[in-house]
Amino acid sequence: MKKKMVVGGFAIVILLVFFFKRENINTIEKAMAKANMDYEQILHQVDTDKGVVVFYEPVDDPNCCSIGLIEKKSNNYKWVFGSGNIIFDYDRDMRYMYCNIGRVGGDIEKSFPVEYGVVMNSNIEQVKVALRDEEARDATIVETNLGRIWYLFLDKQIWYTPEILGLDSDGEIIYSIGK
Repeated sequence: MKKKMVVGGFAIVILLVFFFKRENINTIEKAMAKANMDYEQILHQVDTDKGVVVFYEPVDDPNCCSIGLIEKKSNNYKWVFGSGNIIFDYDRDMRYMYCNIGRVGGDIEKSFPVEYGVVMNSNIEQVKVALRDEEARDATIVETNLGRIWYLFLDKQIWYTPEILGLDSDGEIIYSIGK
């Protein structure tokens, strides 16, 4: 009986040491640092059912926007995947990029396709994205420290450039690519 209590107590001590020794990555910033994602600033973040989508300016590519997905489990964050560098190019109206920031490996349920970009033309008030055989959907536009970014989370992976429209305040198309 005494031996069982000693072994049980020892097991509890080992578990407690393991639990408290475990690295606590309780912020998005710590998760990015652990994954060696050096960034100048986080431009925008969005909570989704698959994790936190982070738009950030990389240290190595100033004046650019990159995107990544950070998974949250209980109070710990973990970098999943990131992609892209879109430069805030003031000589162009808009820029765009497609990426899958979900888990790599072909598991469609873990994919997270995103169409995103930057809006440099101040007359563009709205961005719409139309996939093949679908109605155009409104992208979200947000103001950041570097300029405006836009994004649309997609329901499926694509391997083509969708129709991307930039509209002015009257709903007139002033930028178009694709289709």
